[in-house]
Amino acid sequence: MKTTITLAFGLLAALASVPAVPAEIAPFAWSRSTLDLIASGDVTRGGEIAQKEKCQKCHGDAGIAEDDESTNIAGQVAAYSFKQLVDYRTEVRENRDMKKAVRSLSLQEMADLAAHYAAQAPEAPAGGVEPPKLVTEGDEGRLLLACNTCHGKNGEGMGFEVPALAGQKGGHFDETMSAFRDGDRGNDQFGRMRFVASQLSPKEIAAITAFYAAPPTEEEE
Repeated sequence: MKTTITLAFGLLAALASVPAVPAEIAPFAWSRSTLDLIASGDVTRGGEIAQKEKCQKCHGDAGIAEDDESTNIAGQVAAYSFKQLVDYRTEVRENRDMKKAVRSLSLQEMADLAAHYAAQAPEAPAGGVEPPKLVTEGDEGRLLLACNTCHGKNGEGMGFEVPALAGQKGGHFDETMSAFRDGDRGNDQFGRMRFVASQLSPKEIAAITAFYAAPPTEEEE
């Protein structure tokens, strides 16, 4: 009996030393409580989490990536960034590196990270490119609204769902649009971007990319 009790206490002690497994996170859904959680994001705590999780390895010290294939997240709409983190965690959006990066984050930590990066200055677009007609007018024949109708006159993002486009890395922007067009990415609400991108040719995607994109990253010699 004494041996049994000793073993039981030993088991409890061992279990207590095991790191707690984060609670399972449900697939993302817009709600009042979700918006309140996003609004509660703390910029300072988010910066501390970013350092701890080494987000700068891919996204740069202030959310501006050092290569054209990675994502700029500085100045991004907080709610959009939060949704992407949840989508990676629940595998609605697939990326092995990001799945690994978010697997131990709580929803509050995701909100804090989103707030931190939303507060950073975004990279400016390269400029010098006239906006394509699709950006300013859309194409009624293909049921395409102008890009600036949803994403803002200057590509700054709007509301709590639509991301900023201006100053995004060109390689990442082009890859993202192509993924929506080909159905390789499917976490857009109601399939809107999949529909839009499916109507575009590679040449049109390249023209939109050139208008919104940040200057190409200079390669080190």
